[in-house]
Amino acid sequence: MEPEPRKSTLFRSKLFWAMVSIPLIVLVTLVGIWIARQSSLDSKLVEIRAKGLPTTASEVNDFYVVPDDVTDTTDLWVAAIRAGQATPASANTKTLPIVGNADPIPPPGEAWAELEASRTFLAGLDAELQVIWRAGKAGGQARYPVNFSAGINTLLPLLQDSRSVARLLTLDAHVAAHDGDNARVLQDLKAIIALSDSLRGEPCLISQLVRIPIHAIGCNTIEQLLPYCQWSDSELQSLQAAIGSARFKDELSKALCGERATCLTAIGTMSSGALGVFRQANRLETLRLFEGSIEGFSGSWPDALQRQRELSADIKKMAGGTLSRLSMWAVLNLLPALDAASNAGARATARQKCATVGIAAHRYRLMHGRLPNSLAEIDDTLLGVSSDRAAQLTDPFDGKPLRYKTEETQTVIYSVDKNGLDDGGDVDRDNPPRPLDIGFTLKR
Repeated sequence: MEPEPRKSTLFRSKLFWAMVSIPLIVLVTLVGIWIARQSSLDSKLVEIRAKGLPTTASEVNDFYVVPDDVTDTTDLWVAAIRAGQATPASANTKTLPIVGNADPIPPPGEAWAELEASRTFLAGLDAELQVIWRAGKAGGQARYPVNFSAGINTLLPLLQDSRSVARLLTLDAHVAAHDGDNARVLQDLKAIIALSDSLRGEPCLISQLVRIPIHAIGCNTIEQLLPYCQWSDSELQSLQAAIGSARFKDELSKALCGERATCLTAIGTMSSGALGVFRQANRLETLRLFEGSIEGFSGSWPDALQRQRELSADIKKMAGGTLSRLSMWAVLNLLPALDAASNAGARATARQKCATVGIAAHRYRLMHGRLPNSLAEIDDTLLGVSSDRAAQLTDPFDGKPLRYKTEETQTVIYSVDKNGLDDGGDVDRDNPPRPLDIGFTLKR
């Protein structure tokens, strides 16, 4: 038999090596995982840069440029928005509609209590309006003077003030419509759309989520004033072309490329403590989610919406787990609301299509003395902005044709909106909390 002391020594030796080797194996394994992940991360970043896309907040500055085939009207739009900033904020403006808190504006031909006050207010801003109209006529695209190197702390002062310009133009359009100045109404409406288009290259979602409501203001104001303005067919075509120039899906995809770079930079600055341990994992997960979202926008709108819903479900599941909620803290706090952004883009596209078809139906009425009975009666020449008729008439939410509903007093061209249900053309914006469908109404 082996002596007892020898067995004890052997046991202690084995225990020692086990205590040394197990942590060493764990350490080597973790280092191996870290190296593999870092290699994957570096490879993905190289691939993104090879496509000319940014991977850091500083690179977003070089990514945010006016394309060579688009007119750079930066100086004009900066001057226009600064002119809008000059709008006086006084007690008098609070009594006016749109720029203040007054009641909705009645249609042209009906009494409007604030009409004279609105005229006076706008007359005092004639010089500012001239600057804004000049930019609107030039159109093009701006590279607003923003430095994105600050990442998530980037300030966008001109972006917020662009809303003031849109409101000012909207008020002026209503006054002009009441005065029967059709040319001025058209000038205001096209300037609103051009203002929205000036933001189309913005490399962050918040900018696109300002661009979209400004475009909506233009479409909604056209819907309100179209029955009261005697525009020629060529002028109506110019409105269709202005409305139809936006490519919201592509623009959101580009904005997500900028957002991805900003998020990666923010995660890269995470402290080296508990959060820093998961920095690499957060960056890889950020790349995965953004890649899925950006690729999702390369397909049809219904496919894009489905992809964003799936990614949002992934994020929600991540937030529901204790370990993943702690380890993926940066992803959960920095990643934008992908589902909400995609729905906003699809709604903008639906509104754009309905407005374009609505103007086409109005052009048909001017030619034939009545509104068309269905979409089939609207030929391609009346649609004006796209040679792809099927695409022009497709609802972005369900991929089916836009709905066309004729009632006793009106015709409604509409999309089913994000619930995916045909709610019978419920597009009344005064219906709280909001309409169930989205569309364009033509009075019969």
